[in-house]
Amino acid sequence: MNTYRIVNGLGFVCFGVVAIALAGCAVDATDEDALVDDVVDEDLAEAEQASGVECAGAAATAAFVGGINTTSPQSYSTASCYKGVVLDVQSYSSLYAQNPSGSVFPGRTTVEWADGLPTLADPDRIAKCESTYLAADLFEKVGPSWVYKTTKESLGIWTPFFDGGFCAGPGVSFSSEMQAGKTYRISATARTHKSSSAATRKLHVESREPVKAPR
Repeated sequence: MNTYRIVNGLGFVCFGVVAIALAGCAVDATDEDALVDDVVDEDLAEAEQASGVECAGAAATAAFVGGINTTSPQSYSTASCYKGVVLDVQSYSSLYAQNPSGSVFPGRTTVEWADGLPTLADPDRIAKCESTYLAADLFEKVGPSWVYKTTKESLGIWTPFFDGGFCAGPGVSFSSEMQAGKTYRISATARTHKSSSAATRKLHVESREPVKAPR
């Protein structure tokens, strides 16, 4: 699973990438191999709790044509998609499926945190910030069925800044995974931490055109 966090702003500045890579770690001892496998299994289970491939069978929360632009309420859950929103988009537009030469960011659909974040006044700001969690699944419509393509997840990042700092909320992006003319489903969740018991938070999903480098 690839992890991205995208902060919306001028040029959609990207502050960083947080990733935990377990599958590629080489270890010698059999016990260590088993431990790594257990951790991977736990991570996969958490991801499925966060939104999950079972969301393919859910009724859509909302449907769009060409691209998506919507913000969820703070509290949500969908039958067959626990604590998730389910968004369908038909005939995905070529505006969002291109990556012209010289682009800073390709055409894409972003899923971003859209709720309050810890501030300097919060004594537990760093821990709370870095616990904020967002995940999204992508499905493609093939015939009558939704076919699972990928899951992306992200955590918030506390960024020191001079004598203070700020919390950059979690977010993910689908770009080359989505092609013009096809029909897709995105199921997504934002929570205060990565747990099935965590409270949901607002998220914003938007299809965006490529961003060109300034001249």
